[in-house]
Amino acid sequence: MSTRMNSKAKAGGPKEDLAISFVNTAAWRLRAAREERLPDAHAFLRWMAANVTGDSQHLEAIRERWHRIPDEADSLYETIIALREAIYEVLVARLANRPAPVAAFDFFNGLLARSADGIRLKGEAGEIIWSIDGASDIDLLRPVITSAAALMTGPKAHRVRQCQDERGCGWLFIDESRALNRRWCSMGDCGNRAKARRHYLRSRAD
Repeated sequence: MSTRMNSKAKAGGPKEDLAISFVNTAAWRLRAAREERLPDAHAFLRWMAANVTGDSQHLEAIRERWHRIPDEADSLYETIIALREAIYEVLVARLANRPAPVAAFDFFNGLLARSADGIRLKGEAGEIIWSIDGASDIDLLRPVITSAAALMTGPKAHRVRQCQDERGCGWLFIDESRALNRRWCSMGDCGNRAKARRHYLRSRAD
């Protein structure tokens, strides 16, 4: 199975919505066997470092602790994947104009309502970053949860789409086109492949 690049690398555009990037760590969602981009909790830490403006020293401290106590990483990993799938199910249900699964909503709301006393925003070197000093491991998910809640209820909620690539891409994206008619996660990848396939089929018909 081919390896997917992230959307930012494919499109060469600005960094995408955090919740969308998180959901898209599962590639080829509409295939029988999808590609897992977060195979363990350490992969999630690497994803955090690449996508969330935060304190790298604290992430490194967590990484070192998980190497010493792997059970803690394994426990959080289950929650990481469950959160990702809950966000996906809620967004796809809204896209299909149907109620979101109750279990997905309940799981997401349970994390949304959870107190996160050890995580906060702070200013550093002219930027505002997430500070996780003293936070529990599960509080690492707070930036993603906040992003997902804002996306579900904000002005971009009606712009969430799922890639229509025939190979089963299944990635979500935010349609920023004026006509709201974008069909693919990236014109540089799925869009071009779809156009090339249509051209090939037309040439064979001729």
